[in-house]
Amino acid sequence: MRVCFLAPELLPNQGGVGTYSVELLREMAGKVDLTVLTPLRQRGTEVYDRARLESYFGHRITVLPISEARDTFLYNVGFQRAVGRTVRRLLRTERFDLIHSQHAHMPDLLLGTSDRLPPTIRTMHTTIAGQRQGIEIARKLHGGLEPSERYQILLAPVLQTAEWMVLHRRRDQYIGVSDWMGSELLRRDIAPERIHVIHCGGDPSRFGPSFRDNGLLRTAPSRRVVLFPGRPTLVKGSAVLARALPEVLRQFPEAEFVFTGGGADEFLRLIPLSEEARRHIRFLGYVPFDRLPAIYASADLVIAPTYYENFPIRILEALASGVPVVASAVGGIPEAVRSEHTGTLVPPGDPDRLAFAIVQLLRDDALRNRMGLEGRRLITERFSWARAAEATLALYQQVAG
Repeated sequence: MRVCFLAPELLPNQGGVGTYSVELLREMAGKVDLTVLTPLRQRGTEVYDRARLESYFGHRITVLPISEARDTFLYNVGFQRAVGRTVRRLLRTERFDLIHSQHAHMPDLLLGTSDRLPPTIRTMHTTIAGQRQGIEIARKLHGGLEPSERYQILLAPVLQTAEWMVLHRRRDQYIGVSDWMGSELLRRDIAPERIHVIHCGGDPSRFGPSFRDNGLLRTAPSRRVVLFPGRPTLVKGSAVLARALPEVLRQFPEAEFVFTGGGADEFLRLIPLSEEARRHIRFLGYVPFDRLPAIYASADLVIAPTYYENFPIRILEALASGVPVVASAVGGIPEAVRSEHTGTLVPPGDPDRLAFAIVQLLRDDALRNRMGLEGRRLITERFSWARAAEATLALYQQVAG
């Protein structure tokens, strides 16, 4: 079986779609003939070219960088155009049994609907309408947006029209990465037999409590570390956390807040924070993927106070690491974060409830340990990448006949 895999994000890994692609490809490499189309990315002086990407996957897949990504949003138009050209060229000599695309980047937008194209499987990470709704809520409550979010609002009518066209192609099959996304697809009048729920995963062999290093994140043995993984944008709940943070420190002065990803200046401008409060906040910048297991395992609590999310992989990685999670009760999050079992759910946009949940868990080491064990068990038994890859390969076989 030959599969053309469209990966608008791959390495260096900096988002959920990238993590999904990397982990799924790593599990499926060698079990199916994979040709991956992706943009060429660079971080600092490091260039993630074809040789480096193929080496990362043990030379078990073919990776073709077909465009360049020099920003966080507009690069996608160039990738869509490159996909349109490259797939048609490859089909003259290569016989692909199917195309696997990632939504809402819509990399196959310009391919059209020709019967000469292989059937398409589309993984639904999010929808344009859902993204816009979350960004609008955050903007109304808190104000300014980052450039990629402004582009999404500005171009929303065009993007939603394009999405409607893509989601109603008659030959496509859909992977919903959560039960919630499966129900969202049904609401869009997509036939049930074309919807396949295959949850995202965590990797309990790569993430786990054994990577914990008590000296890695905390500045003193008595401190407790709250980790916010990823860039703290408004839609991810940065302003809610900023308003909750002083109350957390008032009730639990030994708390420390650690962020991965950029956004330090933007976060610190959200509300006035005392110099004492700022001493409890650290930004690690973009963390290489191979360092994440130790970062997660060394935290005492992971938070995701987001306004909109499907089934965030950062939560699954935290649970695989044996760390409980406080998260908003939105999208597919309640399928993994189960109050009193693997963490605590809070209403989105409520700093008081967020602060209460954080303090409650920081004060109770035994409760956090019990939740951590239950969370890791959930990943091992239900939400592993091995299970996701097995189900995806079975769908490939079904679609390719």
